[in-house]
Amino acid sequence: MSPHFLFNTINNIDVLIGKDPERASSYLNKLSGIMRFMLYEAKDEHIPLSKELLYIERYIELQRIRSANQHFIQYSVEGDMVHREIAPMLFIPFIENAFKHSGDTKANNGIVVKFVISPDKLDFYCENKIAPSLSTDEPGGVGNDLIQKRLSLLYPGKHRLVSEKQEGFYKVHLTIFSHEN
Repeated sequence: MSPHFLFNTINNIDVLIGKDPERASSYLNKLSGIMRFMLYEAKDEHIPLSKELLYIERYIELQRIRSANQHFIQYSVEGDMVHREIAPMLFIPFIENAFKHSGDTKANNGIVVKFVISPDKLDFYCENKIAPSLSTDEPGGVGNDLIQKRLSLLYPGKHRLVSEKQEGFYKVHLTIFSHEN
């Protein structure tokens, strides 16, 4: 968890305490859940997919504090996650980058995060509108190289990662296959 995210979230919750104590309490519980997950769950080699998705949902809800536009972030999960396991914290770097590099928080669908779960694979999609201040360089960098190395270690021959800048959006599509592909 980046210190920047943590401090911003605490400050946002602090402002909410005076305005809407019930909502502030809800956000504080989400932050507590995220921290508990990172301390106790994320150290395991594999965790239930449902726990990973709950962590992501809490993270996204905490990010929603930053924008009055409830349509800025779209999050969805399709399919059955029962009895599915995943390496912890696999998707969050992409989601964090989407928030870090997204543009106008007043725009609808500025960030879209979607999971499609089927018996033979798990598809993760993350896209964000690119802030105009970002350079037009090709996607990639040290962060993407580290993620690709982690995927190669965790899911050798069982994953496909595609990331690209396209028409004002940065798009990531990660597929984790249940069987050798």
